[in-house]
Amino acid sequence: MKLFHLRKIFLSMNKLVFLVIFLIVSNIFAQDKGSISGKILDLEMNNEPMLYANVQLKGHSQKAETNFHGNFELKDVLVGDYTLVISYTGYDKLELPVQIEKDKISKVHCGLSQKTILLNDYAVNKMNRKEFALTSGLK
Repeated sequence: MKLFHLRKIFLSMNKLVFLVIFLIVSNIFAQDKGSISGKILDLEMNNEPMLYANVQLKGHSQKAETNFHGNFELKDVLVGDYTLVISYTGYDKLELPVQIEKDKISKVHCGLSQKTILLNDYAVNKMNRKEFALTSGLK
């Protein structure tokens, strides 16, 4: 008789443990999330779509790349305030504040401009020990 009661208690404990684990796991996956989507344009090319630009949440590993139409999407982002970093080689990096709301898509529409590179360095000709000033601005 005692064995029967112990078995019944053991089965009840198993059900309780399963219920607790289920509640913990469902709570983890049921967090409030939203999405960010948008379009990035090339301001130097008459607002053509920016192909393969990098889009990332600052300080987070979640990132995306724009497609052939300049569109991107970051899904399942936890609710909160973030800084969206948009970059492309040869262009100025853009940082935008973005707010994620539960079950909503935050829209971003912006463009990137080319970087201005100034060359104001000195080259030294070691054979003649002469200095030449290089000054040039590339746009």
